[in-house]
Amino acid sequence: MERIIDNIHIKRIGYFNLYLIKGTNGDILIDTGFICMKKTLKKWLDKQNLKLIILTHAHVDHIWNVAYLKEIYNCEVALSKEDYNNIDNKNIKTKPLTKKLTLWSNIMSYGMHNFIPKKFEIDYLLKDKQLIEKYGIKLKIHSLKGHTTGSIGIEYKDYLFVGDALVNRFNVTPAYQNQNTKDAKRSSQKIKHLSPKITFLGHDKEISQEKLLKDLN
Repeated sequence: MERIIDNIHIKRIGYFNLYLIKGTNGDILIDTGFICMKKTLKKWLDKQNLKLIILTHAHVDHIWNVAYLKEIYNCEVALSKEDYNNIDNKNIKTKPLTKKLTLWSNIMSYGMHNFIPKKFEIDYLLKDKQLIEKYGIKLKIHSLKGHTTGSIGIEYKDYLFVGDALVNRFNVTPAYQNQNTKDAKRSSQKIKHLSPKITFLGHDKEISQEKLLKDLN
């Protein structure tokens, strides 16, 4: 099912959230989902005007369909400079947020190392505080390193898209597995300081400003 907040189209496919920001001269897609989503994704995007894909980070479940979409829609792709070497996922090693999450972290690491997406070219390497002003859409990039070395947040109006920098299950916390746990915790505080009206996540339900400020101590 698709929902719309402002000019943000939100598509939930299985366990994955995809976001399309509608511009006056084209649309920007945030992340591309995993292997199981290809047909549903194409059916949705055939009705849009996709011009640019921005990847919040290089984990396989966010970049799997990039090559496929780039070929079909001739769109551009942007990724943080620090995550460029993580594209094949072989170099990504994660640690659990707490010892209780060790098994979860090991399962996720196994999946990333054994599902290798088709190679694709990057058109733009992004950096912290970079502004993107294309297609009638104004965005600001924020470094949110921790979940991966190059995880980013994408600020749009009063909203923030953070990929897997946060989870929202029992309460709001950094992701359950990260390349650098200390950095992940620092990035969660950075998100709190930015205090967006709504924080959109890669997998879980979006976070209200009130809940964000309450849960992130």
